[in-house]
Amino acid sequence: KWACDFEEMRNLPAALRQVLQEQFSAFSLKPIEQQKATDGTLKWLCQLSDGLSLETVLIPSGRRNTVCISTQVGCQVRCVFCASGKKGLKRNLLSSEIVDQVLLACRHLQEKVSNVVVMGMGEPLHNLENLLPALELLSSAEAFGLGARSITISTSGIVPGIRSLAELERPWNLAISLHACSDQQRSQIIPDAYRYPIKEILVACQYHRERCKRMPTLEYALLQGFNDSDQDAARLAKIAKRLHAKINLIPCNPGPSKYQAPAIKHCQHFQELLEQAGAKATLRSRRGDSIMAACGQLQERHQE
Repeated sequence: KWACDFEEMRNLPAALRQVLQEQFSAFSLKPIEQQKATDGTLKWLCQLSDGLSLETVLIPSGRRNTVCISTQVGCQVRCVFCASGKKGLKRNLLSSEIVDQVLLACRHLQEKVSNVVVMGMGEPLHNLENLLPALELLSSAEAFGLGARSITISTSGIVPGIRSLAELERPWNLAISLHACSDQQRSQIIPDAYRYPIKEILVACQYHRERCKRMPTLEYALLQGFNDSDQDAARLAKIAKRLHAKINLIPCNPGPSKYQAPAIKHCQHFQELLEQAGAKATLRSRRGDSIMAACGQLQERHQE
């Protein structure tokens, strides 16, 4: 089960397995490093056929197993707190390379994952051409059979891509990496943010909500002394309520930038301010710190 090699497919005749082995490839990834955190988070660095590499993370939580997958090698968005874009974009992943990350996790578990989050290396909406066929396969009852609502696509706010997703009317979840409440503030941590002002992103999100009937999520990385003031909380709550969105607060992972996560008590205070203002907010627990599980960190270390 969850075979990654034709020779493992013993329900096929030996002659057919040999032909398939000679003419095709059953699996596009070659795991070259695996790390397991003290909290159970598992991270793979996988080599591709051209020698480039990607990262995939498996996050167990009780009876749920979530796999975080990549869509590009590198990233052109270059968020300052993310290691993925430090060396720019190398290339888009193929649909097979996207799907095989989920297969890798299922094979490790020997069962189907519960959730897929498209939040790994790369900007997913810069690779819709290959992402959409991959998601359709993951959702297909004849393949992985994952419910559309168990799949979340995260984007830095690529407005044309959000609109393209909306027009498909598939109930995949949409998450926006917002991280700041003004264009001026946001451009300091997301250099490409000027391309799509927050106002345009919110309009596109509203369109997506209307077409897909799904509540969007605003992802907000808490950066000490930058976007974690009481005033920031008030502005964020206002945006979330106007959009009818929920907020996912993410204490900044240790990484390549000067920014650090606020103390946990301050993160909880920020969450309380949002809830007092009438916004729905969750505070994500940090996972995988002991193996540097945030996007691009293992790949960066391997290249050094």
